[in-house]
Amino acid sequence: MKRPTITTIDGKKHEIRNIDGRAYRVVAEFDNNLPKFGDSDFIEKHAEIIAEFFDGVTPDDILDLPLEDIAPASLEVRSFVFNTIYAKSKAIEKNAPEDKATEQ
Repeated sequence: MKRPTITTIDGKKHEIRNIDGRAYRVVAEFDNNLPKFGDSDFIEKHAEIIAEFFDGVTPDDILDLPLEDIAPASLEVRSFVFNTIYAKSKAIEKNAPEDKATEQ
């Protein structure tokens, strides 16, 4: 899985930090309350969720990016978090010992 990166207005390339357990809650809450396209804070909300996952990057840094890059970057970050959790869950299931109760 390719880790999302952001190149901020200062020209520095930032890679998404290692995600922790809180990441799922943050992304799930965002997705459950997705800003609507016509909302006045649509872009700001996406900038906030992106900045949440990059050290040294603020929502203002994200707002300085080209407009057409912000929503796709938000989707990339959220997809990365969900896909990381899903992949780990599948690996755990695959390596879990078989349930003896279902064998009988």
